[in-house]
Amino acid sequence: MRQTIIELELALLTPEVRTSVSALQQLVHNEFIEVGTSGVSFGKAEVLLLLPQQKAPTFNVFDINYRLLSHDLAQLTYRASFKPVNELDKRYSLRTSLWKLEGERWQVIYHQGTPCEAFF
Repeated sequence: MRQTIIELELALLTPEVRTSVSALQQLVHNEFIEVGTSGVSFGKAEVLLLLPQQKAPTFNVFDINYRLLSHDLAQLTYRASFKPVNELDKRYSLRTSLWKLEGERWQVIYHQGTPCEAFF
């Protein structure tokens, strides 16, 4: 279970998944909420509308931690660095995601990325 959820999380960071409405539809829970770096929150509808239109940055992920909170809810925390397209500097964030088992499929139901200072 741990490895599956980590692989799903990492998949959400790839350009192939980020630009695919059908892949996002499968991975993102209907009740999904994200709190973005600006503090503004949004849901699945916004993800499906906006994310496929954006050019995905390349993410580097560090220090993934996994916790099983209940039989159908797991949490991942990790640090990420990425360089947004058309920007010179890298950005750094502390991230957390909650994954819910919906039927036979794990889906992300919550995500938050908090900006932070460079960590190396």
